[in-house]
Amino acid sequence: MKNTLYAAAAVASNSFRESVRNRFFTLFAVFAFTSIYASVLAGVMAVDQEGRVLADMGLALIELTALAYALFSASSSLLKEAETKTIYLVFSRPVPRWSYLAGKLAGVLLTSAFMLAVMGLMHLLLLSFRGFGVPPFYAWALGGSFLKLAVITSFAFFVSLFSTSPVSTLVISGILWTLGHFVPETRFLADQAGGLKGTALNAAVWLIPNLQLFNARDVSGSACVLGAPAFVSAAAWVGGSYLAALWLLRRKEF
Repeated sequence: MKNTLYAAAAVASNSFRESVRNRFFTLFAVFAFTSIYASVLAGVMAVDQEGRVLADMGLALIELTALAYALFSASSSLLKEAETKTIYLVFSRPVPRWSYLAGKLAGVLLTSAFMLAVMGLMHLLLLSFRGFGVPPFYAWALGGSFLKLAVITSFAFFVSLFSTSPVSTLVISGILWTLGHFVPETRFLADQAGGLKGTALNAAVWLIPNLQLFNARDVSGSACVLGAPAFVSAAAWVGGSYLAALWLLRRKEF
């Protein structure tokens, strides 16, 4: 057990180092800085609500930038190693498939957390430059963004094991990401529709993660926290996606 955990940690560490060295990481870092600077310009036009606009727009851009990189990594990581035959070398050693998959997922999530931290620091520096302090909900907002990334990234790993290309994985994961932000509205429509249509909508809701649970920045005030349902939902989706991906990985002939 100790050796398999060490193998998972080694895979995660290697994935993290490769991501940080990858030229795409630099491109996304530049894009993040440019986007956050654009949010500063937008905040200037908000006048009375400049601080709130700067915080909200900056956090949204940080989240989308980290999402783009996480999905790119998750959709191409396993396929790239299969095409380069690297995965065959890994499985020729005593490395269980569950620890390999856990390591790859942990590596992408570690990179995502690092990106959120770096971009968050850049954003706070820009807020400070404009004369604003740290918003009371800031840490919780970044935490909610990370939980979103964990849910979608684990799902993307699952999809990448049966999709035909990284592009299809990106599209499917992007659709789930979008639908996940409209779960409350879908439930409302289901209640209004009633009958067979309402039942079908309610059934569909259970197949979509409620990403609104993680939007801490939508709550005003200093008492803003992520509730227990957010952590339970994230754990359930990450665990379920991981187990489904592991089942598919074990069926692959590597």
